[in-house]
Amino acid sequence: MSTTLAVAALFQLQQLDLELDRLNAEVQSLETALRSNTHLQRLRSEHGATQQQLQVSRQAQQEAEWALADINRRLKAQEQRMYDGIVTNPRELQALQQEVQRIRGQQSRQEHIVQQALDHNELLQEQSERQAATMREAEVTWEQESAQLVSRREQAETRKQALQTQRAQMIGNIDATILQRYEILRRTKQGRAISKVEKNSCQWCRVILTPSELQRVRTGSQLQTCTNCGRILYYDR
Repeated sequence: MSTTLAVAALFQLQQLDLELDRLNAEVQSLETALRSNTHLQRLRSEHGATQQQLQVSRQAQQEAEWALADINRRLKAQEQRMYDGIVTNPRELQALQQEVQRIRGQQSRQEHIVQQALDHNELLQEQSERQAATMREAEVTWEQESAQLVSRREQAETRKQALQTQRAQMIGNIDATILQRYEILRRTKQGRAISKVEKNSCQWCRVILTPSELQRVRTGSQLQTCTNCGRILYYDR
C-alpha cells in the first residue's frame, strides 16, 4: 500500500475511532445515569427519615399514654379512699384531698403531653403519606426513564460492536509500523493522530505548510507530519 493510500486509510480509521470514543463515553454516561438517580434517592432518604421519626414519636406517645394510665389508676384509688369514707381523721382527709388535687394536676399535664404526641404523630403520618406518594410517582417516572436509558445503551453497544468489527477488518490492511505510529499519536494527541490539509495549512493547528512540505503531502512520497503539532498530515484529493 502506498503512503498516500495508507494515510487515507488511517484518516478513515481515525473517523471510526472517534466515533468509538464517542460511543464509549455515551455508554459510560448511560451506565452512570442508570446506577444513580439522585432525586429518587433523596426522596427515599427523606421518607425513611420521616418513618424513623414517626416510629420514635409513636413510642413516645405510647410511653406518655402508659404514664397517663398509671396516673389515672393512682387517682382512682385515692378518690375511692376519699369518697368511701375510709379516712375519717380530718387531718388525714385534708392530706388525702391535697394528694388528689396534686394527682389531678399531674393528670392534666400528662393529658396535654399525650395530646401533643397525638398531634405530632398525625403531622408526621401525613408528611410520610405525602412523601410516599411523591416517591411512588418518582419511581414510576424513573422506571420509564431507565427503560429508555437501557434501550439507548443497547443501541450504542450494538453500534460499538459493528464498528469494532469494521475496525478489525480495516487495520488488517494497514502496515503494522504505520499503524503503531498512529496508535501512539492517538494516545498523545487527544485522539487525533491525523490532520487534514486545508488551504495549504494543518487543519488542527492552522500552521501553513512550506511548499516542500505541501509537495510531499500531495505526492505521498513519504509520511509527512506537521512541524508544529506533530500530527500526520492527510491531503484529501
